Amino acid sequence: MTLSNAEYLILKELFRDPILPYNKLATLVGLSPPTVKKKIEGLLAKNIIKNFYGEYYPEAIGLESHMFLLRVQSVDKLRLVERIIDFFPYLVSRSRCYGSISGIYVKVHLPLNSLNRFMSLLDYLSDANLIAEIIPSSTIGRGIKTHTDLTYWDQNSGNWTFGWHMWEKNIDMVDYIPQFDYFQQVSSEKPKNVLKHMLFHDFELLRELVSNPVQKHILLAKKIGLPPYNFSRRVKFLNEYVIRKYMVDFDRSFFGLEDDFVFKAICSPRAMAKIIYLMHNLDLPFKSDFRNTERGFLWKILLPPKDKLGLINILWSLFPDLQIMMRDPHEAAVKPFNPNNYSFMEHSWKDSEEYMVDQVLEMARGEFILA
Repeated sequence: MTLSNAEYLILKELFRDPILPYNKLATLVGLSPPTVKKKIEGLLAKNIIKNFYGEYYPEAIGLESHMFLLRVQSVDKLRLVERIIDFFPYLVSRSRCYGSISGIYVKVHLPLNSLNRFMSLLDYLSDANLIAEIIPSSTIGRGIKTHTDLTYWDQNSGNWTFGWHMWEKNIDMVDYIPQFDYFQQVSSEKPKNVLKHMLFHDFELLRELVSNPVQKHILLAKKIGLPPYNFSRRVKFLNEYVIRKYMVDFDRSFFGLEDDFVFKAICSPRAMAKIIYLMHNLDLPFKSDFRNTERGFLWKILLPPKDKLGLINILWSLFPDLQIMMRDPHEAAVKPFNPNNYSFMEHSWKDSEEYMVDQVLEMARGEFILA
């Protein structure tokens, strides 16, 4: 199965902005709005486009984003830890990873200053001999994200034309630029916290926008119970301050994007600044999430097979102790944004030991996962 030129042009624009109205998208690709609509419906029917979704800034609503690698020493223990982690109310995603560290890659959005609660849960599982090691990403901030860009994808051959030569050529450039300190700090910058401006309906609206941003607004307003004028204002507020980006969930195998890596490195701030500089100033057409740790970084990135060695060679030249893991997309779970984690009575996220630890363990015991 190959794409027509029209389908490719539509996809390229959708990957940049999935919520473009049909008339604007039609102007960009030189087609009529009805034709664009029909083409998108065809891409959905062929499962090349699976759905549309959004990402939000957790820090904008009083949450902190953390990533963890959990080393687990057997498949049986792996299955148990997965089932227990799935009960955690602030879980965003988890997946199996194999390599230098075999176990589970976990992403959570925690209430401010509640990291110790999640660590208590992980420590309990460690004491129960289910987790052998806990490797956190502890710096809070936006991190650095890149997104899939089809500019470098050739629809005729089905191959990516991106090369790493510009990265290799510019790898030491950060040593000579005056903004060195900026590139050391950029990944830990925080978005503005607007939680105090969030209204009751905003939490439900945010859930709907991140799970399906292409819903018809008139139907969504009715579903949430907001009059059209207020609905438009609240969507504008969320898009300006809370939503990070809208994206397309697509068939990875169709585009040859099947190698999902996690790189872990211990390094100096100067060495890490080189990677941040490259990500900010050069093209990187692959979806990735880069986060600081106390002593280095964790970097998750989705790559085509031919590009993995190019990036590994660059990273290994900078970080000799580089650890490499592959994520298994078939053994993964993603949880939607859950407004029920917020207490409107107390005007705060639920962050008690009972809510974040005790109930998780109770549910695990209820299913006979834990003794």
